[in-house]
Amino acid sequence: MERLMLSVMVLLLWKLGDPWLSEHCMYLREKACDHIEAVLKIKLDQAWMLSRIQRLRYLRLIILLIAFDIRFIYIVLFVLIFVYKSTYLRLKHQAKQHIQLVRYQFPIYLRQLQILLQNNTVVNAVEQSLAYVPDVLKEDIHVFHTALLEDSRSLNTYILQMQAYQLPEITRAFKWLYRYQSIGSQDAYRQFNRMILSTSKWLRQARIHQKQNAVGIYQWMGMLPLVGVTMVFISAMLSVALTLFERG
Repeated sequence: MERLMLSVMVLLLWKLGDPWLSEHCMYLREKACDHIEAVLKIKLDQAWMLSRIQRLRYLRLIILLIAFDIRFIYIVLFVLIFVYKSTYLRLKHQAKQHIQLVRYQFPIYLRQLQILLQNNTVVNAVEQSLAYVPDVLKEDIHVFHTALLEDSRSLNTYILQMQAYQLPEITRAFKWLYRYQSIGSQDAYRQFNRMILSTSKWLRQARIHQKQNAVGIYQWMGMLPLVGVTMVFISAMLSVALTLFERG
């Protein structure tokens, strides 16, 4: 009876707090959301936060399970946290995959750009490369091309590109393009060869990284049985501990 009263009180407090949660939901927004917005080019605004809270409201009656058995509190907490975090974690995973794909595709695009640079300026080479840009880079390269048309001589035009991915290799590549655009023809050939050597190394590292990620997935799949046994053992120990606590 006491547990039932406690569950009802929690539900009532939650219900009364709905207006406050709706008004101040942005305080619950994770810090990494800004990075996810920049990478995936989406808006994680108040409407998105309200949708996450609304999903919890549909499930809050499961709190009444605690009235039947105190051990259900772990299930209730797990379900509520999982439902609230699931959307955020899914987007975070998508952002991570997007960055990995950019890291893999950008050196391939840079190789194509290097071929065009042999007979074109940076502005013309980027413009001609638009037809061959991988889908994952299309929007970023279009933004870069627009910036070049506005001011191809400014260093900021180059170093401010694709900063959301936080990949130093990309920043270095754009600095190369700036040097190639700015230096005289005598040093351009040397700078061009340096770009080719570095891109070859980067592309090789990206392929190794891609292969390691694929192997890592199978390794984690092999760990699943061990994780399952561990969770069963922990659940059994918690059940025994709660039984002893109730008898005491």
